[in-house]
Amino acid sequence: MKRLIDLTIEDLTATPVWRYEGGSGAEAVVVPTGRTSLSAADDEVFLAATEFTLPDSSQHLGFCFPVDDSGIDYLQPVIVTRGSHISFWFDGPIAQEVLSSQWNALGKRVEDVFPVHFRCLVPVGGRTVTGVILNVESSADTSCTGDAGPIHDASRSIGAIPDPAPRATGTTRGGRRTSARGPFAFGSGRGRIKRPPRHNVEMMVEFDQGESRGTGVTRDISSGGMFVRAARVPNIGPSLHLTVLLPSGRKLHLRGKVVRSASATGLPRPATPPGFGVRLTDQPAEYEELLSRLLGTPK
Repeated sequence: MKRLIDLTIEDLTATPVWRYEGGSGAEAVVVPTGRTSLSAADDEVFLAATEFTLPDSSQHLGFCFPVDDSGIDYLQPVIVTRGSHISFWFDGPIAQEVLSSQWNALGKRVEDVFPVHFRCLVPVGGRTVTGVILNVESSADTSCTGDAGPIHDASRSIGAIPDPAPRATGTTRGGRRTSARGPFAFGSGRGRIKRPPRHNVEMMVEFDQGESRGTGVTRDISSGGMFVRAARVPNIGPSLHLTVLLPSGRKLHLRGKVVRSASATGLPRPATPPGFGVRLTDQPAEYEELLSRLLGTPK
């Protein structure tokens, strides 16, 4: 058993797959496993050794959580150096001094870091998870593709949500490289795919995981899952039942797996509202209808 923030290059070289055991923040703990492959059917959460390649062709070892590669907030890729962890995802605002410290640890200027190509060294469901990181992201960057605001009546169409204006390739903002192609691209050896669109929607949610129960508010939703702000964060891994209270008075019942919490990785981050990300495993037709209304498209 080891604290995640203490994970080293030697640890990942000797044991490519580690299981998240519990804890949060600096006390998040992982344990080594004998796994040589992963699957979306796994009930527990695993990180896996990952190779990162910078523009100068230098290669670095690190890790990611590869089972759900629908977004950087689920993958949470990290380069491990001899003295620190280099993170590309943060929950909450990113302090400039944190970013500067990261690039110094790599011996690079920010303009020499991106794009970062990565390849998970452990197969997931028989495929290789790969991707290109074009800049650092935070929860503020990935909450939605367009901001729909709170839903006042989920029984009517909200209208089309426009894509954000493209950013000029090569510019920087707050120490982060931006690109008109979007912040993150994924692939599995068959070309790149984009993460599902996220929509900023606030709805009350009741959830239970065994005997544990709680309530929260959705921050964003997508075709693959949602992030829920909640004071009580359920355990990562086990199945979760959610009841979404629609503004119309109806209840939407969903099932999923908790794949991340706002403070589970133990990476340096400022204080943020607690919450958890859910990958849905049961999506009724009513959920698809809700997404259709957000997109302003027919079912």
